[in-house]
Amino acid sequence: MIKSLAAIFAASALALSSANAAAITFKGDWLNAIELGNVAFDCGTLGVDFCTDSAGPGFNYLTGGFTFNAAAFAGGVATQLIQDISPRNSGLGALSEANQNTAQTQIEPAEPVSLTFEEEFRLTNIEFNSGADRDCSSPGGEGRCGFFDLFIDGLLAGNFEAVDLMTLVFEGMKFDFVPTTEGAGVAIAELEIIAMPGPAALPLLLSGLAGHGFVSRRRKLA
Repeated sequence: MIKSLAAIFAASALALSSANAAAITFKGDWLNAIELGNVAFDCGTLGVDFCTDSAGPGFNYLTGGFTFNAAAFAGGVATQLIQDISPRNSGLGALSEANQNTAQTQIEPAEPVSLTFEEEFRLTNIEFNSGADRDCSSPGGEGRCGFFDLFIDGLLAGNFEAVDLMTLVFEGMKFDFVPTTEGAGVAIAELEIIAMPGPAALPLLLSGLAGHGFVSRRRKLA
């Protein structure tokens, strides 16, 4: 009985996680995060990139069934957001007005990026690149990636090194990536979004329990 219930819980969790998770790729390779509007392809950078055509709204995404907003700030004021596609397909960052061609996507200390969701989600498998599409976790990668503060729903979650955070899981609705290392910068290359378990999981679990009860009654009658 205990093993059967455990199997039902495990199957329910597996079904829910597979149906409510999505890998989001902002960089050029295997790109699947395509914004829904407010885009200018010619934003004064090298190659082909997505940039917001104004400072305020940022990008709105619908990817893998998830809707969210990404926005960039410079000195506390909304600024242009860039999604670096080619040739330096680093990922998501603020458009650096100081040095667009060499550090165009790096989220520098005064240029944080925010991701805002309509409901609470989990973020995991976060990967960072430097401004020239080098993995921050790779030895000898271009530039210094440094450290960043992560604020979740306005509260400081911690200061982290900008290497690939493949095992950490963060829960919330609004995630602010605020670099803290002077002279360093990163871009958000990829991440995974996982829906929070909630009331939607109940019908699946109850149906599993009901099926288990039906099978048990048939065995007793037999």
